[in-house]
Amino acid sequence: MSQNVPLPKKSLLAFALASGKSATDVANEFGISRKTVQRQLAKPEFRLLVSRLRDELISGALGRMANTMSEAADTLASQLKKEESGIQIKAARAILVLGLRLRESVDLSNRIQVLESDMANREATS
Repeated sequence: MSQNVPLPKKSLLAFALASGKSATDVANEFGISRKTVQRQLAKPEFRLLVSRLRDELISGALGRMANTMSEAADTLASQLKKEESGIQIKAARAILVLGLRLRESVDLSNRIQVLESDMANREATS
């Protein structure tokens, strides 16, 4: 295959790479040389496409996980009522550790958003 990969095939290549497949696997799947895949990966716009597609995949997975987090928290909370103290202690520890990590993550995310907003405002007024 020539160095110029048609746009529809380029998008499929990018999606396959974003999904975690290796350059060799992608080359074999599409019937092209590994070198062709490497040439595409050498192009900044192609790497950006792969990165954006990977971000979309991760975002979708994160959304599915968020939908089940309340149920997981309820399951942990229900373990606090078990008669065996070992299970109660493990459940309590998990709730405390995970709750603190979640709070730190949300706080950090909020702080980053404020900083990014401040930077954008400064750039707009410059």
